[in-house]
Amino acid sequence: MTEADLTTDHHAENVEKLRRMAGQIADFFKAYPEAEAAASVADHINQFWTGRMRGDFLAAFASRPEDLPPLLRQALPRIRPGRGG
Repeated sequence: MTEADLTTDHHAENVEKLRRMAGQIADFFKAYPEAEAAASVADHINQFWTGRMRGDFLAAFASRPEDLPPLLRQALPRIRPGRGG
């Protein structure tokens, strides 16, 4: 396995971990009123995730939001892009 393969595998694992974490956040907030749920998911991610985490998440799913559950798709445009670390 080459170094490039390891980097690609690590990135894929990281993206999957972020998707799973975001899904857990969405599961928590789906009990909120519909009008508040997506904003609450995005607010939580914006507040507690690093800029790099948000950037990686947005880069992975902005072009394929269909890979996310509905509540995360609604929250996606409200997640601020990362500015590093």
